[in-house]
Amino acid sequence: MPTVAAGSVGTLHRIGGASIDNLRLKRAEMMLAVPGISVLKADSPGAAAAAIRAAFPRAQGLQAAAATVGSATEDAVRGAGFDVMPHPTTRFPNHYRIIHPDGAAGFSDANLAKLASAFTITTGH
Repeated sequence: MPTVAAGSVGTLHRIGGASIDNLRLKRAEMMLAVPGISVLKADSPGAAAAAIRAAFPRAQGLQAAAATVGSATEDAVRGAGFDVMPHPTTRFPNHYRIIHPDGAAGFSDANLAKLASAFTITTGH
């Protein structure tokens, strides 16, 4: 599992917040070689929201979702039983995936409840 050294990433932000529903794997995410959910490393929740809005100006769903952001340190994510994997993209060199050692099966509601508790939610971005 290609992860990063503990403490090297910093704060990660999940657009749309950290409800269990927003942390669940989507169908396409389940099919990835290493299933996981997208997060951005950014200086602040507002910076992550602004980056999403700038990259996807016509995606109304993402534009609305960016008003709420869940933020967690990588240590908190790991403390919840998950891990962090770098997954840079053309638009987001600061893109990571939160993954689980058990793959897609690790994204159970019980595990997601632990992960959700690792996040702080902010709104109004």
